[in-house]
Amino acid sequence: MTNAQWQEFLKTARRILGQGAPVSWASKSWCAWTTFQSLSSDINYWKSGLPDEHDIYESYTADGGVWGQPFHYEQIAHFIIPAQFYWEKIENKEFTHGHRQQNISELSQELTTLGIPHRLTELVLEIKLY
Repeated sequence: MTNAQWQEFLKTARRILGQGAPVSWASKSWCAWTTFQSLSSDINYWKSGLPDEHDIYESYTADGGVWGQPFHYEQIAHFIIPAQFYWEKIENKEFTHGHRQQNISELSQELTTLGIPHRLTELVLEIKLY
C-alpha cells in the first residue's frame, strides 16, 4: 500500500468506527498491527484504538498520539480490525467488562469504493503485506 492509501485507510476507519484510546475500556474502536521488523524478531503485535485524524501524518503516525509512538506505514506488515473486541475495567474496586461491536462490513464497503486493498471475514478486516 502507498502512504496515501494508509492515510486514507486510517482516516476512514477512524471516521466509521469511532474514537480510539490506548486502553480498550475507553475506546470506541480497536485494532492490532505488527511490523516487518517485529516479524523478523519477536512477532509482537501492538493493540490500541484507531489514531485521531490529526495523528495521521503523510508517512507515519504521530509520536505521543493514541498509539504512543510513531509507526511508519512502510513498516506495517499486518493490520487487523476485529468485528468485536473485549474490554474490562477496575475502578473503585468494581470490575466491569463487555464487548463492543465494530461495523467492519461498512468499513469494507467504503475501502472497496476507495480502492484500498483489504480482506474481510466474519471476524476481522485485515490488511496483510507480507
